[in-house]
Amino acid sequence: MTRNSVLILANDSKSILDFRWPLIEQCQEQDWPVTIVCNKDAYYSDLESKASSYKTITVLPLNFANGGINPLKDLALMVKIRRLYQELKPTHVLLYRIKPVLYGSLAAYALPLKVISTITGLGYVYTDPSFKASLLRLITNTLYKLALRRNAWVFFQNADDQQTLANLNLTTFDKSSVVGGSGIVLTEFPETPLPKSLSFVMVARLLKDKGIWEYLQAAARLKKIYPNVDFKLIGGESLNPSAIPLREVETFCQKNNLIYLGHKNSVLETLQESSIFVLPSYREGMPRSGLEALSVGRPIITTDTQGCRDLIRGNGLLVPIKDTAALQAAMQHLIDLPESLPQMAKISRHLAETVFDVKLVNKAMLAKLAL
Repeated sequence: MTRNSVLILANDSKSILDFRWPLIEQCQEQDWPVTIVCNKDAYYSDLESKASSYKTITVLPLNFANGGINPLKDLALMVKIRRLYQELKPTHVLLYRIKPVLYGSLAAYALPLKVISTITGLGYVYTDPSFKASLLRLITNTLYKLALRRNAWVFFQNADDQQTLANLNLTTFDKSSVVGGSGIVLTEFPETPLPKSLSFVMVARLLKDKGIWEYLQAAARLKKIYPNVDFKLIGGESLNPSAIPLREVETFCQKNNLIYLGHKNSVLETLQESSIFVLPSYREGMPRSGLEALSVGRPIITTDTQGCRDLIRGNGLLVPIKDTAALQAAMQHLIDLPESLPQMAKISRHLAETVFDVKLVNKAMLAKLAL
């Protein structure tokens, strides 16, 4: 019987370190060699260093040229991936993020390996109403249709994305399932009592479609009514098309007495010091910051949209997207009812333990790898 060997294809090294390492360690426990292929980016050397302590984990560079679609470059990328498959001969390939899923799947045609993809979110192409986004959506749908046919299994991080692609006949329910995002290591985000003083925090990159302005505008209005309540924002700049200039955020926060904390490598301490987590995003796969807030045990206010609504089951409030007034009302409701927060906090932690624990996510993936 041939021993399983796993090739993981992702377009950045940090996501491997932050979200996939427990799965890689469990593959090692099964005596399955693992090859990680990703961009040689800022965290690549850290990934190499971590892998070096394992005899059967190999890290290889591959330039994914993150960004838009370029037919010639993407074809060259697909050829490189196929050559890797032919050279390394893995039994299973795990694909994360859109380019690895699309081109990693297409490169596997007619090769004797099992492809398993994780759709981490459908991205701005599926939320932006512009003509450019509509054209990209048409191209992406065509590529998904070809790519996902080659998959033995597809994992989605929320039920809405699974339903969307199923409605477009790009995947089927008998070859896909939903897992709790990338999962959360509960011990790294321990349950923590609510702080004595009330405060809100939002954790997200500075993108328009994360709902940054809705949060800041609601917070600015509430700060005038409740000067003793703090409103915090954590998040760095981005090259995404919907990015907000850093200076605009800094100026708005200074003017309205809000707390902008910039980018943080670890948000645990700030989550522990905050009472309520807010994420008014327009669409998510499964927001990592939301899972971290659940694990710490924080009530959540988020939007009634893909990925975000999965975070709420009696532990917070849902508001419509792009609705600053509704967000302000929800935040004010929890300010005026502080006695409701402890029970919401308990439910949040319970959700983390029973739905989003990384052990449950990895168990589902390992079951497909064992086939």
